[in-house]
Amino acid sequence: MMGIFSRAQWISGPDYDYGPDDALYYGDHRNHVLSRAFALGACDSAVLHIAVLGYADVRVNGWSLGNVELLGDWTNYNKLVTYRSFDVTELVHRGENEIAIELGNGWYNPSPLTLFGKYNLRERLSEIGTPAVLTALAVDEKEVIVSDESWSCHEGQLLFNNIYLGERRDLSCEGGVSLPVRAWENDRVLEPATVEPCRRFEPIEGADIRELPGGSILVDFHVLETGMIDLDFTAHAGDEATIRYAEELGPDGLPSYESSYAGLVGMTATEGFRISGGPGAPELAVQQDRIICTEGKNRFTNVFTLHSCRYALIEGIDRTHLERIALVPVHTDLPATGAVSTGNGFYDSLVDAALRTKLNNIHGLWEDCARERLGYGGDMIALAASNFMVFGCEGLARKTARDFRNDQTEAGGMPETAPFVGIGSNGTAYGEGPLLWQLAYPHIVLRAYQFYGCRDLVEEEWPHVKRLVDYLLGWDPEELAARCLGDHGSVLTKESFKSGTPDKELVGWCSIARFARAAIRFEEILGLPDSGYAARFEELRAEIIRRFAHEDGSFGDGTQTSIAFAADLGLADEGDLADALAEKIRERDGILATGIFGTTIAFDLLHRHGHSDVIETWLAREETPSFKAMLSSGNRALAEQFETNLSSYNHAMFSSYLQWFYQGLGGIRIADDAVGADKLELRPHFSILTDAVSCSLSTCKGEVSTRWSRAADGSLSFSYSAPVGIEVRLQVPEGVEVQKL
Repeated sequence: MMGIFSRAQWISGPDYDYGPDDALYYGDHRNHVLSRAFALGACDSAVLHIAVLGYADVRVNGWSLGNVELLGDWTNYNKLVTYRSFDVTELVHRGENEIAIELGNGWYNPSPLTLFGKYNLRERLSEIGTPAVLTALAVDEKEVIVSDESWSCHEGQLLFNNIYLGERRDLSCEGGVSLPVRAWENDRVLEPATVEPCRRFEPIEGADIRELPGGSILVDFHVLETGMIDLDFTAHAGDEATIRYAEELGPDGLPSYESSYAGLVGMTATEGFRISGGPGAPELAVQQDRIICTEGKNRFTNVFTLHSCRYALIEGIDRTHLERIALVPVHTDLPATGAVSTGNGFYDSLVDAALRTKLNNIHGLWEDCARERLGYGGDMIALAASNFMVFGCEGLARKTARDFRNDQTEAGGMPETAPFVGIGSNGTAYGEGPLLWQLAYPHIVLRAYQFYGCRDLVEEEWPHVKRLVDYLLGWDPEELAARCLGDHGSVLTKESFKSGTPDKELVGWCSIARFARAAIRFEEILGLPDSGYAARFEELRAEIIRRFAHEDGSFGDGTQTSIAFAADLGLADEGDLADALAEKIRERDGILATGIFGTTIAFDLLHRHGHSDVIETWLAREETPSFKAMLSSGNRALAEQFETNLSSYNHAMFSSYLQWFYQGLGGIRIADDAVGADKLELRPHFSILTDAVSCSLSTCKGEVSTRWSRAADGSLSFSYSAPVGIEVRLQVPEGVEVQKL
């Protein structure tokens, strides 16, 4: 690191003044553009290294660094800043050259908007400030240009930019006022980014554009995506245009913004109370962009803001002057590792919706939804099984583990979100989340080991995992079990997120045992002697059985959640519990009533014990609550809940069903004891809802593929291929023709 940036300094424009309570943040404050001209002779290679506090858009001789968006990973900047390196050999030339870096606020200079009426990021984040950059250009492996006080700075076109609230851009501004450059020495920990950058993907053209009474323009993209807007139009100098973004339409046919209010600010909660965003904040935290136009042709595109939308409402542009509008999906460029084709139209639409919603909420971290964009540990646990099946997640897993570790409290606890933003819903202390949200830290590390064989990651994180586990196991378990949100998201809690989740006390106790179990696995991997975690795990299991087991074989309150968690800990015969869960679901008219944690357990448990038919009944259900009802709007994205008015309509937490499409229909499951995907279980479910399924999974050992089909006479055939050296555990019913390819 020091070799790359040995002479470079952090540079920025002047600090912004938002007033004593930061209420002026929402006014006009032009962003900063830093630039440096330099001369070059002939060269064979040129590499630009860059670290950012905030976001940056970089141009070399007017050319971008390729398809890279939102440059600047969000971390706990006090602990770690990541940098990226770009080959710019084709962008430089002999003679005069220029580097220009436009800076955006990103997560380093957030608004004082009080999320949920409580959390002001400017007060809660570990560090905030004026966006800054550290950069070095190496030509033929020699440092030639570095960021320092010799750079120039001028005002940019952006009057306002915020990760939630949008951008205000003055297209009439060609070159802003010159500003002094601040420069200071680097004393930060710098490491190369492990996560793929965010990129733009295939634009979605405005499919349905109509003029409303009064001259506004309503655009329907016919799909709900998270991305940036591209807009071409003509106007007169000084005209102003506004674009507001929505995930749904209201009963009047006009955009309804409530589902995407940033941090719920503006939403009417109980008894008519409206959630406030604090001093200076907009009354309604709507996603919107404003444009001050130049004469003639205008082109606007977002640079530092993403929008979650299906609909856009444009004001201030004449319909006849609108030349083009497109929504450009933007997300982390995770490699696709899985593919499944089901031969069933609705099933394929479920796969499409799950993939879309997952990617809509991955931008350098696993986020929950666009109105929050936070890395909640609970969501990560619920989606790990499916995420690791369909994407190459090693780099993201490494960053996630580091994000949690960097925000570990002195006592040893982990935050609810990583990076930490001040939220701690029923956590163990300030800075510490509820139990299952804290469990995300060891859970993600162990998943990375299972799929990618990352022993180095296990070894690096173990001291911090041990601190966490020892801290939590030092609590009185009865008191600790209450620091749990339970099986969040169950349809049983449709009236309110805060109402009692199913079997909350039992889930709390089971969560404690899962920490001990995780520690056992870490020690096994690292070849360490048992530190007493095995005995503690058995003590906890015995106490859970004593407290919650009933003579009829049920646990706790007898909910579906109780059965799933009992099976996860092996509190009774797993087959018997799978049978009991299947029966419970049938008794409830086929509804899977577990929350996000119980659901991912249930999909795996039911399939392994021959109850995939119950899963199919739930997935294909017509009446509310159901996925068919959830997708009936045509958004082609998943909502946060099946039944609640507080839902985001772009939330991935119930996309865990995707794991069943691979493990069940495709029959591919990475074994629990796998190291770098070296052990496979092939156990296909031969669905009566289709006659052929094909599935593939790219692992670090090579590609695994399966295919099965049903002939006209009802006979079944199953074929598969797997890399040499992988242990395959094949479980196919008698009478099925099996072929290894």
